[in-house]
Amino acid sequence: MKGSIGPHMLTAIAMVLCTGAAFAQATDRDADMRGLGDCQDCVFDGRNFADLRLMGVDLGKAILTATSFDRANLSIAVFDGADLTGVSFDGADLRGASFVDARLTDVTFADADLRGAVFDGAVLTGTDLQPARLCNTQMPDDETDNSDCQ
Repeated sequence: MKGSIGPHMLTAIAMVLCTGAAFAQATDRDADMRGLGDCQDCVFDGRNFADLRLMGVDLGKAILTATSFDRANLSIAVFDGADLTGVSFDGADLRGASFVDARLTDVTFADADLRGAVFDGAVLTGTDLQPARLCNTQMPDDETDNSDCQ
């Protein structure tokens, strides 16, 4: 019948609408993180947030893979329960940040400022906090590292 939409056309339209909705959702989550500071349960893969001011952002339970936060201001940020793999915080300001119960795999902190950061219950795999500035930093083993206090 001329002018009617067949089942294949309906499937194609549904796929386009779903793809558009997924793109819009990802874009909205960027806006949530940058504007509102709330990005709980966000999923970012291969993103670059280097040099941004993200003070107090809440990335609790987020999944972050191959993401750069190099030189970003993330003071008092929350990463509680997050899953971070291949994330770079090189040169980042993470003073007072919370990584409670987070899982960090192959995460780098070269020259990062971790003064007052909390890693209580965090699981570190292939991740070394020693290249960062540590002062009043609560380590995963409940010990406080003051090696860089003056």
